[in-house]
Amino acid sequence: MTEHQLFLFIVEVAVLFLAARLGGELAARIGIPLHVGELVLGMMLGPSLLGWIAPDAFEGLFPADPEQRALLDVLSWMGIVMLVMIGGLEARLSILSRARGAVIGSWIGGFTLPFAAGFALGMVFPESLVPTVVGRPVFALFLATAMSISAIPVIARILIDLDLFRTRTGSVIIAAAVADDTIGWIVLSVVTGLAAGGVAVGSVARTILLTAAFVGLALIVGRFVVDKVLDLGPRLRIPHGNTSLMFAIVLCFAAVTQAIGVHLVLGAFVAALLIGRSGKVDGRSVAGLREIGMGFFVPFFFAYTGIKVDLTMLRGSALAFTVAAVVVACLGKVIGGGLGARLGGLPRWEALAVGFGLNARGAMELVIASIGLSVGVLNDATYAMVVLIAVFTTVMTAPLLRWCMGRAGPASLAEAPAVSVVEVDTKVVA
Repeated sequence: MTEHQLFLFIVEVAVLFLAARLGGELAARIGIPLHVGELVLGMMLGPSLLGWIAPDAFEGLFPADPEQRALLDVLSWMGIVMLVMIGGLEARLSILSRARGAVIGSWIGGFTLPFAAGFALGMVFPESLVPTVVGRPVFALFLATAMSISAIPVIARILIDLDLFRTRTGSVIIAAAVADDTIGWIVLSVVTGLAAGGVAVGSVARTILLTAAFVGLALIVGRFVVDKVLDLGPRLRIPHGNTSLMFAIVLCFAAVTQAIGVHLVLGAFVAALLIGRSGKVDGRSVAGLREIGMGFFVPFFFAYTGIKVDLTMLRGSALAFTVAAVVVACLGKVIGGGLGARLGGLPRWEALAVGFGLNARGAMELVIASIGLSVGVLNDATYAMVVLIAVFTTVMTAPLLRWCMGRAGPASLAEAPAVSVVEVDTKVVA
């Protein structure tokens, strides 16, 4: 690395970080999720605006030099790990043990229908939107996964803001979202493994077997190992020892899944789940992680995600299929989740509210978009498409959820504290 590259890296990080914080502040003031503002300010610094009106300034600040971009990529990946880690710590799988018909129905419908619709849409995409390095089935599977996942932190923040978190409706939404995210990360790891190894029968079988083996071992012995490691915390004399141990566990799990050809996000997410279930982590350590992650790494990731979005690529068939993708993503979640909740016993308006609640993709969709671009499953146009799905579904969720609950009646607002077990810091959720 030259002195100029180091100087430029520091300037790039400073500009992106300050833009992210400014975007988050503006978003907080107008009442939308923080990451939307952070993403939009990043997009304004990218080819969608700065690169369009002042291409020389954009090229000077963010040159196409692979080494320069690699430095930003590494920092961005740390933001992804932090975001997935925080999401895993806040997800409580114990909520699923209390699931009833509405939860099971909304989970199955809210995952399978958008997955099937996304796969079908991916199979008819024009050739110009499907990267040549992967087969169409892999691209379609990736698009299906992106359309199926929800975003627990964003959903929880919206429910808290609307005073719905402890209601029956809020409990069903959160429980289904926990299941969505857990299954979604497993499916994503399989799809990214297929992208790396192709769609040969042997490669598919290897990816599925390795994923199953990792998840199985994590469930059988992982909690024991995590507990033993965290037991070392009180014995350490170094400051923030417990926080360091949590970081070490997450990074080791992420390294294992990356090494076996299954994406690192699965390892990080599973490790965070096990840490959250251990009961050996104090609130101060988790708060410290949130402070580091949400104070720097995660906002930087959102802004950096934004500068890679090139909306000028969305024209002609790309624009038409972007609109189709947003519509299919929304209808799949709302109809699938709502119908499942209705069949599970919820009244009509309450069931529709569940569908709208699950539709928020939020930050998790941006992680998926970044992964897709990095492994070659998405090109510039389809990357912008997935990012826009995240933005539109997140922004529309709160007003539509409020509208449905206004028609659902007082019974839907009764508290259900026994099921509301997800803990969320309302000031730092992305």
